[in-house]
Amino acid sequence: MEAPVEKVDVLAATEEAGGEEASEALALLTQMILIIIVFIVGWQLEKRHVHWISEAAVGLIIGVAAGGIAYVTTHEFNVSSYADWMNFDPDFFFFALLPPIIFDAGYSLDPAYFFGNFDAICTLAFLGTFVSCIIITAMVWTFGFLGLCYKLNFIQAGLFGSLISATDPVTTLAILGNVRADQNLYYLIFGESVLNDAVAIVLYQTLNEFQHQKFSASSVGKAFGVFLLIFVGSCFIGSAFGLLSSLFYRYAQFRKESEYNIVEACLLVPVPVAAYMAAEAAGLSGIVSILFCGIVMARYTRQNLTETTSKMSLSFFKVVAKVAETFVFIYMGLSLFLGHQTFTMPSMWFMFIVSFIAMLMARVANVYPNCFIVNLRRSPREKISKNHQLFLWFSGLRGAIAFALAMKSTNDVGEEAGGVMFSTTLLIVLVTVIIFGGMTPFMLSKLDVLDKSNGDTPYGTPSYHNLDSEHQRMKDHQSDRDMGEVDMSEVEMSELELSADVSSMALQTDVGSSSDTPLRKFI
Repeated sequence: MEAPVEKVDVLAATEEAGGEEASEALALLTQMILIIIVFIVGWQLEKRHVHWISEAAVGLIIGVAAGGIAYVTTHEFNVSSYADWMNFDPDFFFFALLPPIIFDAGYSLDPAYFFGNFDAICTLAFLGTFVSCIIITAMVWTFGFLGLCYKLNFIQAGLFGSLISATDPVTTLAILGNVRADQNLYYLIFGESVLNDAVAIVLYQTLNEFQHQKFSASSVGKAFGVFLLIFVGSCFIGSAFGLLSSLFYRYAQFRKESEYNIVEACLLVPVPVAAYMAAEAAGLSGIVSILFCGIVMARYTRQNLTETTSKMSLSFFKVVAKVAETFVFIYMGLSLFLGHQTFTMPSMWFMFIVSFIAMLMARVANVYPNCFIVNLRRSPREKISKNHQLFLWFSGLRGAIAFALAMKSTNDVGEEAGGVMFSTTLLIVLVTVIIFGGMTPFMLSKLDVLDKSNGDTPYGTPSYHNLDSEHQRMKDHQSDRDMGEVDMSEVEMSELELSADVSSMALQTDVGSSSDTPLRKFI
């Protein structure tokens, strides 16, 4: 008599599994449709010269709308399975979406501008992030202690201050990458956003450990040493992978056997992923590692590729980064309805107001004093101008890094406090991306910090997709032009070093960023 009962249980389990598969398939289908919609809307806005809303903001808004619809209509499906696939997963972000975005940025950047501004980038990213974290922590803790907003203890306030101090490279690339900002200004903002993420993540991890141990001067000194180890070690790992790939392609001689282009390209793809994962596995920063891997590969590995594979790799990494970037903003938008929010708590809204004001004040304390320090050692022509400083303050966009850390905080500090931090961070991201990001073209024109070599308007007539592609190709093949008419298949390492020196000397006259430093000589 037990057989029918067992049969019913099997049928019920089968139906439940089928329902979960249907919900998961619906979630994936929804994500693909949303990506298509974002690309089409972004293309049409650009085609009609609508510049007050960025494609990043489009992704957020469409994600919010889709999340609201899903929140209302998912009663017909397995809501848990659907929400799990639709919601933002920090691990998926850090290990799947972030690496291609950061690598593409390093693979296509101009080393002369990046390393020419390296002194200012490091000052803003390291010292500035510490200052920002201290100010935000102090204000949030003080107002909470006085009962004027949600009350966090000092360590929790420090965790929030560290995560909200992370200016986001994903948001920066999505918004500034589509406008014609001055190149020195662009690399200042981009470089700071990448490196300060390492600072913010290490600060967050260090403060999180203080929840379970006593706070002391020795522990602070130890944390500072750990941070230096993380940064230097990450740079070393990423550069090592890039140089090893360069040596491999130099001696593999694919240029003499053009029929192996596909194999040549396939061998290129795992290198940056390996650099990222090796750094993460060693407890270091995958972001810094994959960035320097991209920089080294752009300068040395690509010179040993065939022309076909070089162009193919540029296009491939650009497409993957663009899709991943769009995923990120859609995910953040979806979380407004599908994530665990605390919008019904009045104290959370007061905390948002306090945090937003603290963020703006901390940005002032970061940009102006640090730019003053940098300008002390620069010649008058190379100083960071007042207009550049004002735009640096304005462009402190928050995005996916802060959002992912805030989501992680729900497990680290408790459901209620973590939920308040998560909701506050999401609101700050929405405001900075939609409002500040939308005002970026206007501010570029108003402050006269446009790239003069590309015209006098923030946007050109061609689609920015084509503009980006041509601009990247121009920079990516810079070393090839420096080599003149020499056959790249017969280049020796000594000739490559000579080309690097000549390229640096030629570019130095165009870059008003810093004096002749060892980093510039290396490039």
